[in-house]
Amino acid sequence: MTLALALLLAIRPLWTDAPTAKERPTAPPVSIAALVKSSMPAVVGIVATTARGGANDPFREFLERMYGQGGSGPSETPVRGIGTGFFIRSDGLIATNGHVIEGATDITVQVGEDERVYRATLVGHDDATDLALLRIEGDKPFPVLVLGESDRLEVGEWVVAIGNPFGLSRSVTTGIVSFKGRRDVNPSGRPGYYDFIQTDAAINPGNSGGPLLDARGAVIGINAAVNPSGQGIGFAIPVEQLRDVGPQLAAQGHVVRSYMGISVQESMSAELAESFGVPGGKGVVVTDVAADGPAARAGLKVGDVVTSFDGEAVIESYRLRWLTARTTPGKRVRVGVWRSGRALELSMLLLEKPGSPWQPPPGAPGLRREQEPFGFAVDEPPAGDTDHGHGLRVSSIDLRSCAYRAGVREGDLILEIDGHPVADKASYRTMVSGMTGIARLYVRRGSKALFFGLRREAPVAAREKAPGVPARSADDAVP
Repeated sequence: MTLALALLLAIRPLWTDAPTAKERPTAPPVSIAALVKSSMPAVVGIVATTARGGANDPFREFLERMYGQGGSGPSETPVRGIGTGFFIRSDGLIATNGHVIEGATDITVQVGEDERVYRATLVGHDDATDLALLRIEGDKPFPVLVLGESDRLEVGEWVVAIGNPFGLSRSVTTGIVSFKGRRDVNPSGRPGYYDFIQTDAAINPGNSGGPLLDARGAVIGINAAVNPSGQGIGFAIPVEQLRDVGPQLAAQGHVVRSYMGISVQESMSAELAESFGVPGGKGVVVTDVAADGPAARAGLKVGDVVTSFDGEAVIESYRLRWLTARTTPGKRVRVGVWRSGRALELSMLLLEKPGSPWQPPPGAPGLRREQEPFGFAVDEPPAGDTDHGHGLRVSSIDLRSCAYRAGVREGDLILEIDGHPVADKASYRTMVSGMTGIARLYVRRGSKALFFGLRREAPVAAREKAPGVPARSADDAVP
C-alpha cells in the first residue's frame, strides 16, 4: 500500500458500507416507490464530450436524433456520450464506468431533480475493471448510496436499476439476478477482469455506470453492459470490484497490479485432471512460464497444476488471475502446486505488472476568442434571411460550452440579449464585453422562439494566466 493510499484511508473512508445483516431481504420491499425515492437523489447523469465519433460511432445517429448534433463532419467532430453515476461520498466523489468517460475532453454531471449541471474532474479510471471515479465541487453534502454485499447475492434475488437509458433521465427498472459470476462475456473486447452479475432488469445504453440496488437500497453492482442481440439480459460489475480498486483510483488515479508471469488453461476437464492425478480434480493448469518472471524464479513449471494461492483454494483460472492482480506488488505469497503426483508449496515474490502508469487526459482546450463569452461565434445572416430586421446567426458553437449545454445550436438567430435588440456584430460585442453573471438570450430557430439563460465563460486571457484552474463550483454551474 502506498503512503498516499494509507493516508487517504486513515483520514476518511471512500464510501459507506451497508450494515451487515445475517438475514438479508431478497424479495421486493414493501414499497418499491420508497426505495427509489430515497435512492434517486444520489444518482447522477453524466455527459462526456469526446473528440471521437465518426460514421461508425454506434451512438452518433441517436445523439443526432435526440440533440440535433453531429452531421456529416469529420470523425474528430466532438460528440457527447451519455451515462450514469452515483455518489459514494458526500464531498462529491462519484463512481461510474470507465467506458462512459473514455477519451473525454470535458465531463459534466447532472445532479438532482432539476438536473443542475456541474463540471467534473476525472479522479482516475481502470480499464481492466471498467470502473472510474469522478469528483465535483459544490453544494455539499451530496446524498450518497451505501455499498452492499455482492458476494452474498443469490440467483433469483430482486434488484432495481436506476439510470439514463437513451438519455431518458431518472429511469427505474426492476428484475432479478438471473446469473452471477458471468465471465464468458467481454463487452469491451479488451483483456480485463470480468465477473458480471447478470440481470433481467432492463439495462440500455445510457444506464452504464448507474447503480444496481438490492432490496435494502444498497449498491450491489454497477450497470455496465447490454447484450445487443438479446432481450432482458444486462450485466453489472459486482460492487466488490469497486471496493478493490476504488482506494487506488482515489489515491493515485490508476491501479497497480501484481503478476506471476504465467499462462494458464481456462478450464480443466475431468479427463485432464485424472491424467495429472490431481486430488479432487480441482486446480489450474500452467501452460507457459515467462522467463525470469516471479513464477520462474519461484520454480513453477509448465504442466504444474496450481491448487491454492496464499491459503485460498484455486478452482478457476479467473480466480487465480484476480487474486494475483489484487495482491500488493512486493508481497511474498504461498502457491500450492500439484506436480508429478505430489503436492508442493512454493514461495513466490510478486512483482508489479509491467505497463505504463495511467495518466489523466489533458484538460479540454478553452474557447476560441471569437466564441467568447458564451461558447459560440456569431455572424451576420445572409441578406433577407430574417423577417426581424436585426439579429446575428450562431456560426459555430463549442460542444463543451454552457451555451451548448443550455440548448443553443448552430444556425440559431440571436435577436435580443437581456431585452436589448442585437443590431450587428459591433453592438453585440459592446453588449457582452462587460457582462457578468447570467445573460438572457432571445433566439429564433426556424418558426420557434426560445429563451436561454447563459452564464459567462471565463475569458481566454484569464485562463492563460491561470492554467491550473480547478473544476467549477456550484456557483459556476449552468442553471
